[in-house]
Amino acid sequence: MLKKASLFLLIAGLGLISCSKDPISDLSTEESLVYVTNHDQAANFTQYKTFSIVDSVLVVENNRPKTALTDLDRDVLNRIITKMQGLGYKYVSPKSNPDVGINVSWITNTYLNVVSQPLSSYYGGYWGGGYGYGYGYPSYYSYYETAENYWLISMLDFKNPNTANKTFNVIWDAQIRVAGIGERQFVDTMVDSIFGQSGYLKIN
Repeated sequence: MLKKASLFLLIAGLGLISCSKDPISDLSTEESLVYVTNHDQAANFTQYKTFSIVDSVLVVENNRPKTALTDLDRDVLNRIITKMQGLGYKYVSPKSNPDVGINVSWITNTYLNVVSQPLSSYYGGYWGGGYGYGYGYPSYYSYYETAENYWLISMLDFKNPNTANKTFNVIWDAQIRVAGIGERQFVDTMVDSIFGQSGYLKIN
């Protein structure tokens, strides 16, 4: 009796799964956006009071950098300024010795992928069956290209520079990935989300 009941529950469960919606495919573009944030655990953000931000976006395509300032870029930069001010930081010019600096980059990496599609074992066995031909048929290869695009926002510590090698530590960064990152309608959602999951940045 117990086995019959368990079998019934298993079948019923599988039926429910097959009838339920795919949680991934049913996501909207906005819901599918992915945010990854990280920060220096040793950083004390309350010591920083002022910030500045780049005047254009660094575009890196397969490690080849250039700068751009499209309408989308302006929207992202302006929204970052608004959010930083909301967290208590004062926006100043780069010439005013800001405590932190914000870099904004658009990263594009393109990859060429190769897939081997060997002949089935039936054909290999047939042509190798005592005729001396062995397995001489080559594998077939197909090629396809994939690309990844993402935003990278970084906060640099200008207040405590590494004087020895003249560099600045990255004390916070964020990545925004998946579809929709190049659409202006999602700028507020994207920027608000990366700051929203970085509560340690708040100083007011």
